[in-house]
Amino acid sequence: MKNLLVYAFVLLTLLCRAQTSADEMKKLAPLVGQWKGTASYRMGPGEPQIVQQLENIDFRLHGAILQIEGIGTVADRTVHHAMAIVNFDANQKKFFFRSYLSDGKMADADFQVTAEGVYTWGFDYPGRKMRYRITIVGNQWTETGDYSSDGTQWTRFIDMNLTKQ
Repeated sequence: MKNLLVYAFVLLTLLCRAQTSADEMKKLAPLVGQWKGTASYRMGPGEPQIVQQLENIDFRLHGAILQIEGIGTVADRTVHHAMAIVNFDANQKKFFFRSYLSDGKMADADFQVTAEGVYTWGFDYPGRKMRYRITIVGNQWTETGDYSSDGTQWTRFIDMNLTKQ
């Protein structure tokens, strides 16, 4: 009987965590879909590069993770290709965001849902800090990206405006 109670407790704990994760992941639903538009990337001195941006986003593993793939092109040439996975850990009560670039670089970022349809994340990169913000209103996606070498003065390097297809 004692073993049965222990098993029941463990099962209930796991079910509660699974439900918490599922509830938190639902907050990412506004991101799901195919998004197209333009992005302005400033990577150093000079004029920013204007690219055609495509974001394909979908839940995977029965909603346990969100997969994000972003592709930026100029004249049919890919200039940016990234993928990210977002999931919620009920034990730590927070989202995890891991991104990958086509050149093999990766980053683990702090990710937050700061309001309905508003997502922020950031990470430290050698010599600088990066921060991003996505705002979704209806079928419009606006994203900004900033970097800082000291964490106090920020420079914008990405402006993105997309429409859900």
